[in-house]
Amino acid sequence: MIAQQITSVPDSLKKYSYDELSNIIENKTKKGEETQYYSKVYLVKAQKENNYHKIITIWIWMGIEAKNFDINLKYTDSAISLAKKENLDNLAKLYFNKASIYYDQKRLKEALNYYLIANQDTKSIELAESINFNIGVIKSTQGDYQEAIAIFKECEEHPKANTFFDYPRYLLALSENYNRINQIKTANEYVIKGIVTCKKKTEWKPYLTYFISNRGKNEYKLKQYDKAIQDLSSQLKPIQKLDDFSNYSENSFFIGECYRDQHLDEKAIPYYKKVDSIFTAKKDIYPIIIPAYEHLIAYYKKKQDYKQVIYYSDQFIKADKVLNDDYKYITSKITKTYDIQKVVADKQSIITSLKSDKTKSIVTILLLLLIVSSLGILFYLKTKQNKTKLLKQKELFDAFISKQSQKTKDVIISPQLYEPECKKRTTAAIDENVVKHITSSLTTFEKNLEFLNNNTIETLATTFNTNSRYLSIVVNEVKGCTFIQYINKLRMEYVIEKLENKTDFLKYSIQGLSESAGYNSVETFTRTFVAHTKMNPSEFIKQLKYRNIRI
Repeated sequence: MIAQQITSVPDSLKKYSYDELSNIIENKTKKGEETQYYSKVYLVKAQKENNYHKIITIWIWMGIEAKNFDINLKYTDSAISLAKKENLDNLAKLYFNKASIYYDQKRLKEALNYYLIANQDTKSIELAESINFNIGVIKSTQGDYQEAIAIFKECEEHPKANTFFDYPRYLLALSENYNRINQIKTANEYVIKGIVTCKKKTEWKPYLTYFISNRGKNEYKLKQYDKAIQDLSSQLKPIQKLDDFSNYSENSFFIGECYRDQHLDEKAIPYYKKVDSIFTAKKDIYPIIIPAYEHLIAYYKKKQDYKQVIYYSDQFIKADKVLNDDYKYITSKITKTYDIQKVVADKQSIITSLKSDKTKSIVTILLLLLIVSSLGILFYLKTKQNKTKLLKQKELFDAFISKQSQKTKDVIISPQLYEPECKKRTTAAIDENVVKHITSSLTTFEKNLEFLNNNTIETLATTFNTNSRYLSIVVNEVKGCTFIQYINKLRMEYVIEKLENKTDFLKYSIQGLSESAGYNSVETFTRTFVAHTKMNPSEFIKQLKYRNIRI
């Protein structure tokens, strides 16, 4: 409440520098209300002084401290808008922050989109490497291990790589991904390189735990089970001290796998139970370790301990739901090696048999058959509908491309594409030199892509040293459309040219395309795009990709 009421810097704090205020804000002994108060003072000071970099700095800090996705995103978007407006040089870093916010929420599609946008604007070598690395992490999470390896190798082979703070992460990522594609010799080479590297700098030493763990996973794949168990077990306590529950769970899983492969189920089960304990406590799990539940269920089925079978079936179903929620934003390359519906059905079957309710069992089976049949019919109808829709989309796309190829450079887009035809106006009453000046200014305006900025006719007229009425008349006669139609035409031609010639643009989300074309509203962009092409953006991109494959 007090922080929100601050409109000027208190007299007692006027002599404080930004660094001094930052030290107070970052003081961990301060309470939440105090840090909010000093953050607001910092912000008001920066606003009064028009210090845009400091405004952005405190916004980003306030977003992080809020520990709330929506609030953090709101502050970051405000910072991006200010940086764009004032042409600041930290736009790439801000898009990187926005990507990281989405990444922390496991919304990897949006994260990848904003990493790509950040990568276009960055001039910092280290930031570019961080962006590249994070894109590699997303690729690895999606299961695109070869693509991830190519990115990580590019990071590792950078001339200045071994001076970067993140250098051990490059080596660690390479060792992990080579393990995933079963190139164990190469994976071990990176493990050895990583262990040597960790000894060079104090700040790199914590990575040693992970390289030894990776060595254990390599040894597991080489069936050197004793060595694997030794390496994986020795790192459980160090990982626990780092409060890294995910890697603790992963090490436990692979220790269990080592014992299970040797048919030592009694020794394996306690480690699979560790995986379940961590999932119960943290409500988080990863695709690579979820088979622990299959092993637990199989073990207790063999023991005919159906109470435990039902318990771990329930846990498996919960874990699968968490997995689906966490990875729902990824393009579906995460293939499951298990059938969760079978787990559900088996669990129900056990419950039914325990109750000796044969009638209920028959009804359940019939219902399942009915559902399967219904799904089959729905799948057939949906497939047929999709084929018709795709055919229609292809016709629209081919018609648009054909029309585009027939246009000459002096053809002007029909005004009716965007709004009713404008009343024809003439420049006869305007001085000829004024008309020439405005026409020349429009040419420069188009050449410099200034139509991607948020220009109104009034602000553009001021820039051209004329008035909005003259500008409107010249656009109307020379371009054959209204000012709004003219801007939309330029933006549509820009974004379609990028889609056709820049493959990176095909990876953008609709929001990303909208922003790159200068629109503040996804709805406005989509509506304008449909008017221009008769197709929505996603359909158009799909047809472009299909055309590129055919070519």
